[in-house]
Amino acid sequence: MEFTLISGNNPIVATEFKPQKPNGTAIIMSCATGAKQSYFKSFATYLTEHGCLVFTYDYSGIGRSKPNSLKGYNTSASAWGKLDLTTVIDHVTQNCEYNKLLLIGQSIGGQIPGLSPSINKVDGLINVVSQSGYWNLWPFPLNIGLLFNWYLLKVMTSLLGYFPGKKMGIMEDLPKGVALEWAKWGLSKDYLFDHVKDANEAYARLKLPLLAYSFSDDTTAPKNTVIALNKKYADCRIQHKHYTPAELQLRSIGHFGFFREKCKVLWDDLIREINTYF
Repeated sequence: MEFTLISGNNPIVATEFKPQKPNGTAIIMSCATGAKQSYFKSFATYLTEHGCLVFTYDYSGIGRSKPNSLKGYNTSASAWGKLDLTTVIDHVTQNCEYNKLLLIGQSIGGQIPGLSPSINKVDGLINVVSQSGYWNLWPFPLNIGLLFNWYLLKVMTSLLGYFPGKKMGIMEDLPKGVALEWAKWGLSKDYLFDHVKDANEAYARLKLPLLAYSFSDDTTAPKNTVIALNKKYADCRIQHKHYTPAELQLRSIGHFGFFREKCKVLWDDLIREINTYF
């Protein structure tokens, strides 16, 4: 069931997936930057088959939450955590029955939970390929490529008033505030923690179980960048599962493979963790 919420001054579109036999677990899923909630549909359906109540949503300015024009549209990467995620958490906690509420975040979706003032309503975090985006954490020459990409993001966004990711075939278009803030984070040694006030303290106060996944063939989130982000959740109970595709009898996983049906072995792994770790 699709529905609309108001995040700050922006409408955001979310989808509820109801299980036939609820098991008491509710899950909110947050996308990677420039990815749409529809990418999670097969995985969300799988979770409902195992009894989970699932919510997906598009960040403000993305997918079904995108206005007719992004020029002049007001949102940011930090607002995705402070406002959008908070709006969804508050909706679920106020309107649904469950025993535990978990967040699954892919990439930036696992970077921003600590920015939400409603994060204390959550019972656990699952971060899939969520990393620090500071360019110099990557090995040479990937770090130079990422450095170039951060500056390209800044220049194109400043010229056009938004980032034309869709025309470039790499992601959905990004609102100006998202693209410029994201690039600023990526150029800073401590990523978002150099720029978002009190972020270090907010993340360090969290006392949640956190399950992190990373993969050896993911050049967008190498293992050390995932570890760098994990360290920001300093007081959380952390389990970091790092796999090679061969260990799972897969040809590849990469940055987006986890949520594709070819990686169902990982879905089964996550269900076991939901039932035992949280």
